[in-house]
Amino acid sequence: MTAGLAILAAATGYLAGSVPFALVIVRLFGGGQTLEEAKLSIPGTNEALRSDAVGATAVRLQLGARYGCFTSILDMAKASAVTLGFKLAYPDAPYYLIASGLAVVGHIWPVFNRFRGGRGQSPAIGGLFVVDWPAPLVSYPLAQILGFATRSRAYVGRFTPMLIAAGWLYFRFQDLAFVWYGMGLCVVRIIAMRNEIRQYARIRKAGALHSLSDELELLSFGKGVSGTVDRVRRLSSFLMRNRGS
Repeated sequence: MTAGLAILAAATGYLAGSVPFALVIVRLFGGGQTLEEAKLSIPGTNEALRSDAVGATAVRLQLGARYGCFTSILDMAKASAVTLGFKLAYPDAPYYLIASGLAVVGHIWPVFNRFRGGRGQSPAIGGLFVVDWPAPLVSYPLAQILGFATRSRAYVGRFTPMLIAAGWLYFRFQDLAFVWYGMGLCVVRIIAMRNEIRQYARIRKAGALHSLSDELELLSFGKGVSGTVDRVRRLSSFLMRNRGS
């Protein structure tokens, strides 16, 4: 691996990830609206979790599930495309891992939107599919099962998929580069969601949350769980259909 190509992969991944599809969708289909702060109400209380993220969840809450899903697919596609490009060009070097990871960083802190972006879930899934397509099909369901089985619940369901994926990828390829890749994605997503995590912890400490479904909804999982699973399945089917083309 050379420093020049590593820098190229990082820069290309970051710029691809920085494309703010959430803003594009709202501009095209929002009828003159601008993307507003997301507000997730807590059932049975006057509390709400607020997020200034510029991503698919905000689009879903403002324009509806159809446009939110479309935004998520575009965010997955941008990470998939840049990851696939470097994987095809340099299959024996980890440049595609660098491109995939920096696509998530670009999505979270995009240069094209004054470093205000989403929280990284969709591009993380998109890049991971290209890295090893079974990985998200293993890591996301297992993270949800672990969420049900632990007191941390929504935290586990939200942030452990990339750690599980890191273990899966190491088991598959016996290469520590994949471990650093998965851990890095987990860390940047936690940093990106630090404000939401603080709000969630305060709300949970106050005893306002009464069920796992309420907690998952607050961290963009509730309605997003089935949506994420559906998007994962659709992307998997697409990749399998085009595998031999």
